Amino acid sequence: MFAAFDAHADTILNEQITICEIPAPTHQETARADYVQRQLAAIGLAVQQDEVGNVIARHPDPAPNPLVLSAHLDTVFRPDQAVAVARPGQPNPYRTGEIVPESEYHAPGISDAAAGLAAMLAVARALSGNEAQRQMLYLATVGEEGRGDLRGARQFCSSPLGRSARAFITIDHSDPGTIVHSGIGSRRYNVQYRSSGGHSWAHFGRYNPAFALAAAADRLADIRTPSSPRTTFNVGVVQGGATVNAIPELAQMDVDLRSESPEQLDLLDADLQESIRHGHEKELRRRAPGALDPVVTRIGDRPAGTTPPDSALVAAARAALEDEDLQPRLIAASTDANAAIAAGIPAIAMCWGGRSDNQHSVREWFDPTDRSRSLRVIAKTLLTLAGSEAG
Repeated sequence: MFAAFDAHADTILNEQITICEIPAPTHQETARADYVQRQLAAIGLAVQQDEVGNVIARHPDPAPNPLVLSAHLDTVFRPDQAVAVARPGQPNPYRTGEIVPESEYHAPGISDAAAGLAAMLAVARALSGNEAQRQMLYLATVGEEGRGDLRGARQFCSSPLGRSARAFITIDHSDPGTIVHSGIGSRRYNVQYRSSGGHSWAHFGRYNPAFALAAAADRLADIRTPSSPRTTFNVGVVQGGATVNAIPELAQMDVDLRSESPEQLDLLDADLQESIRHGHEKELRRRAPGALDPVVTRIGDRPAGTTPPDSALVAAARAALEDEDLQPRLIAASTDANAAIAAGIPAIAMCWGGRSDNQHSVREWFDPTDRSRSLRVIAKTLLTLAGSEAG
């Protein structure tokens, strides 16, 4: 069974390329979901899509309390983003003037999430002749990225089937020796500053939402956060205005707050709200009346939580890594596992294998070298858990 990962390495890579080249922006994952559904059905699994678009596959005669192996369908990129994969030795359209290095494959989403889905399908095929397959549930989720806010994982984990799961593994990172056992909490906001607008010359002196937003972002940038528990913030999207010679009627930004600690996340949230007020009030003091109050909308709220290091799930993953001569390391991250942990399901995130970098960028790349080792780690973890249930 484990030898299949090496024997079928080229097939796994070609499938990853195929998946990558099916665009799947958050909220537009249908075509990719249909592809994954067809592949799981071809293994002989009973497959369906739920009401939000998750793909769920099980043995036709499943055991209760499944082991869930998941990967997410969506990417962070726009529907019009080119996703043709550049192969070794070819001109790289994502890095002008460069040639793709040997053994590397370049495209937006080539690792996140195409590598995770390819890994899930490879493991599902490898286990197809094993009795443990009856205990497995394969899950391809929608809405993991950005404004998706773990929509698919939340839906599954709140369902009766999801609540019956005894472990949840998502394939969603690039470090072969790492187990993500803690979910980083995050909150995301859309912040809008608004005014009546006007001509940049004739109406100079009116409240300018762009200046208010800039003042708020500048104050936020000065906030000092602890390194432990790690706490971060980001202004990821800034939009507004219609033309250079008009006072904008709207300026808006999307802000991401993260922390390993719920308490620190609350403190950072309070600092953000104060920064928003500061930007508004500063611009009010400088300009004539006519502004509208800022509109602050929470667009994401990912729960924090931890699967204990001494849990059966983490122990099985540790043993599998050590069996492949990898030194286990436990870290925190934000993945679909957050939703499972919040629902009371033991959950971790594991590596999709190979080497990769620049995720969430058009400069993203993947190298499949040694991918099979990480696939064996995932399969061994599942077999250990399945064996403990059988025992």
